[in-house]
Amino acid sequence: MNEAFYELPEEKQKAIYNASMEVFGEYEYKRASTDLIASKAGVSKGLLFYYFGDKKGLYLYLLEYSYGYVTGQMAALRDSRETDFFRILVDVQACKLRILSEHPDIMMFVIRTYYEESLQVRPETRRSYQEVYEESMERILRQMDQRKFREGILPRQAVNIVMWMAEGFMQRFQGRTWEIQELTAANQEFLEHVDALRRCFYRPEYLEGSSKEERSDGN
Repeated sequence: MNEAFYELPEEKQKAIYNASMEVFGEYEYKRASTDLIASKAGVSKGLLFYYFGDKKGLYLYLLEYSYGYVTGQMAALRDSRETDFFRILVDVQACKLRILSEHPDIMMFVIRTYYEESLQVRPETRRSYQEVYEESMERILRQMDQRKFREGILPRQAVNIVMWMAEGFMQRFQGRTWEIQELTAANQEFLEHVDALRRCFYRPEYLEGSSKEERSDGN
């Protein structure tokens, strides 16, 4: 990327990456039009390519920016003092919904990158996702109280199962556009399944109440 982009007025920078997020968040990579991005941003296509080189350069800039933004927001919003694995999961999902409601274009773009199949950018999107996955795994393992699990249940296995379940829930949105209300409803359904896993994974003495209800009570 041309560093001259950062010499633009902040308002113009925001116009470019907001327009780019919107278009790449709505369309898969092949169908996303740089002409449309330029039009929405109020700049020429030539100027867009001057700063980012080409369509892929722009996309990879957005990929790095959006993943960095979301992970930074998650770190700021989540409760780092919580040690219950399933309450951590509920808190993480609540943080994602907050970011989705406040910055829908960024979250829609991040979700879209997960499904991206274009060979031009897929290696980069999968690498970014894998890095976030592994960092999230290690952070949760460090933060949670592993003594609550039943004998024979390995915490790392439990985290993997929940992560895989989350990926399965997201598969229903592949290949089509989505509304925020759909994602919110899917999140609620996901949390109900998470609570079912809690009853399977935890020792009996830790099963009073429900992680979902405790979060809604503000505890």
